[in-house]
Amino acid sequence: MMFEKLAGKGALMRLVTVLLITSVAILALNILTDSKDTRRQIIDRDGSSEEQLCSVLSGMKGVGAVDAIIEYDENNKVTGVILTAEGGANPVVANDLTKGVATLYRIPVSSVIVFEKEQEG
Repeated sequence: MMFEKLAGKGALMRLVTVLLITSVAILALNILTDSKDTRRQIIDRDGSSEEQLCSVLSGMKGVGAVDAIIEYDENNKVTGVILTAEGGANPVVANDLTKGVATLYRIPVSSVIVFEKEQEG
């Protein structure tokens, strides 16, 4: 009777050990194959898209100095834009910037975010 209890415990221990080793192996595979940052940003050869965009937008009335970050998908298609503009606190200016960038890149307005930039000087 005591031997049967020990044999049952031994089988249970082997099962727990196998499950534990399997869990650790799956976790290790997941960690090794998973990228730490799933975002992918492809910037054109020399960053000229951002420079051209900032140059054009800063020429708009009330906008002031502008900085931009453009996010691309794996097919080099624009998926989002973040702007900082000195006039970004003005709702009319922010709306104009949002609509202009959304139209230019054919992305939804919800993919364009405008923040107020600290005025330099």
